[in-house]
Amino acid sequence: MVKSTIVSSVLLLVFAVVLKPALAAVEPAPGYDVSLEACIKKMTQPCGLELFHNIFHDGPDVSESCCGILVEMGDPCHSEFVDVVLSNDKFYARTADYLKRSLNAWKRCKSIVKGH
Repeated sequence: MVKSTIVSSVLLLVFAVVLKPALAAVEPAPGYDVSLEACIKKMTQPCGLELFHNIFHDGPDVSESCCGILVEMGDPCHSEFVDVVLSNDKFYARTADYLKRSLNAWKRCKSIVKGH
């Protein structure tokens, strides 16, 4: 029960960053992983939306500027965001596909940033 509440709160915060910045003031559930707060602060709403569409909606490649933000945010934050979204039943059926897209986005962005 507590894990479900935490996952729901984290998912709400991830979508708040990506889709509804006005909801960012929503209080997380007790036990919420504070590390996600730091991750959320590093990601901009437009870049979060780019990443979300790229990974979960067959969107275009992430722009170079957003790749810079993603790489600066770090792989642990990127992985945690993806895991939170995948904990939602709506995305569960295509988990393997989404994980592959996530890895591809990360590798591409890291290559772009490290290559400059």
